[in-house]
Amino acid sequence: MKNYYKNENCFIKNDKSFKIRLLTIYIFLILNSCMYFKNEKEIKVALCTMGKNENLYVNEFVQYYSKLGIDHIFIYDDNDPETEKISDALDEIHKKIVTIYETRLFHIDHQSKAFSDCYNRNINKFDWFLMVDMDEFLFIVNNSLKRYLSSKIFKKCDFIKFHWVIPTDNDLIFYDKRPLFERFKPPYIESKYIKTIIRGNISGLKYRVHSPSISPKKNITCNNEGKRIYYKNMNFESYNPININKAYIIHFIFKSTEEFINKLKRGHNKWSESRCSKYKRSYIKFYFEKNKPTLEKISLIEKKLNLNLSEFKKIEKIIRI
Repeated sequence: MKNYYKNENCFIKNDKSFKIRLLTIYIFLILNSCMYFKNEKEIKVALCTMGKNENLYVNEFVQYYSKLGIDHIFIYDDNDPETEKISDALDEIHKKIVTIYETRLFHIDHQSKAFSDCYNRNINKFDWFLMVDMDEFLFIVNNSLKRYLSSKIFKKCDFIKFHWVIPTDNDLIFYDKRPLFERFKPPYIESKYIKTIIRGNISGLKYRVHSPSISPKKNITCNNEGKRIYYKNMNFESYNPININKAYIIHFIFKSTEEFINKLKRGHNKWSESRCSKYKRSYIKFYFEKNKPTLEKISLIEKKLNLNLSEFKKIEKIIRI
């Protein structure tokens, strides 16, 4: 009997020890989980953009990025003087997370200057800065933005590059009020072009349209999976294989034919007539490489831009609608 109780006491002692160890492990996991979510919550992310006659889309743009997890959005208003200000088009509910700078007051006449100004004004206030146009929407695959950026895979990354995917015009000729994601659905065209998210507190940073102009030797650039990558041209194109596994930019570069035309009309005041014409024709060629050519689309472009597009009417398999 004595031996029995002795064994029983040992069993009870061991049982208590097991429970204590189990409780310790449980508390450790809880604390680590809390620290993880605390770090995720503490990350602050800003977005910098420049708007040129994008008033129809500003609220959809702000709402999307607010839901994604962006803490503050800085918009540089580059609207034409005769059009309404972006601030006039912005819904009251969105104004709490938006700061608008009028580019004419700051003598900022280029997107690169706007992005550099946005970063340097707020360099110590945010952990990451996303630099995009108002027709570009960052999409994180199966994750939230802050949890994604909190991942260990980006611990050593200063810049993260995201490839574009491009929706077609979905054969829509004219603008309508439906949301972009309702009007222009997948499948999307994968693109070698990129945009960048930048870690905060990097001194001496100057931004070009698509990327910072820091030497690759000084800072580490990563793809959307946290793997270090190198670029021959740090600004626009990626010479690495297109990678959209974890995240990518949905770039509504065309929208409807009417909106594509309006995009061609803007922002070329300082260009010579020959350069402007060359740019428009090149862009129209790109448009019909990615979208179905129809006589209605071609005729509308000719009429609105006062161009002769007979070369596009010769496309063998032109679609008549």
